Amino acid sequence: MTRYRMLAVDLDGTLLGPDSQLTPRTRAAIERAIRAYDVAVVIATGRRFHSARPIARDAGLATPLVTHNGALVKDIETAAVHHYQPLDLDVARELLELGKAFGADTIALDDPEGDGRILTDGVSERNASLRYYLEINRQYVHEVDDLRRSVAAPVTQVMFCGSCAPMQELAQALERDMAAAARLLITTYPRNDMTILDLMHPECSKATGIAHVAAQLGIEPEAILAVGDNYNDLDMLRYAGRGILMGNAAPELQAMGFELTAPNTEDGVAQVIETYIFG
Repeated sequence: MTRYRMLAVDLDGTLLGPDSQLTPRTRAAIERAIRAYDVAVVIATGRRFHSARPIARDAGLATPLVTHNGALVKDIETAAVHHYQPLDLDVARELLELGKAFGADTIALDDPEGDGRILTDGVSERNASLRYYLEINRQYVHEVDDLRRSVAAPVTQVMFCGSCAPMQELAQALERDMAAAARLLITTYPRNDMTILDLMHPECSKATGIAHVAAQLGIEPEAILAVGDNYNDLDMLRYAGRGILMGNAAPELQAMGFELTAPNTEDGVAQVIETYIFG
């Protein structure tokens, strides 16, 4: 059996349960993988650094944290930037204009060296999910009159959020008109009728983020075990020596032929660790 030296794992819907917490079984498996098997456990998430950092600390991790779907890699303890791929300013403005034309609720994220700012020029009343996100991150939110005019430097990402059907239409327009200029990463939650469209640097993905960390640690792709549950995890799963999809992933993803583990309600990540690292 291959000896895996790195576990690259998504957070929401993967490492975390439906209550956004680590279960005792998963926590114990991670701790044993690190201490007894010398495995580098790396979180690769679409979340902001300051949202993911407490979870990484709680799990006892010391490896760099891959955030913003790979655009920003920072040190968990010092918050020093290890790797950054921002979105070009002109491209960001064009994306913001396109999102406005579609009536999408939009935010832009920047300030990679600091706490990370969330720029917004307003969210529709119907978008309860995004309004809740901004509320719980209120200390990082900067409200502006016109998002397109307020963006004055390259940004970490542009994000559109809304119901699945209109976001699918916007995604098609983005893939048609902006594919060469920006990378579109889709995260969809059909049960909540919510889709998130993240626009990143065209060469950016969770795969590039974990590749950067792996290079720092001298770990080859073949020795990486990756686990995820959504569309924005696909590049990472394909890059790793073994990519495993969570059992709670959408049927369309499960039909792609990835090896499956149990859902996050049944400690799917712990089962992967027990099978492929302890096994």
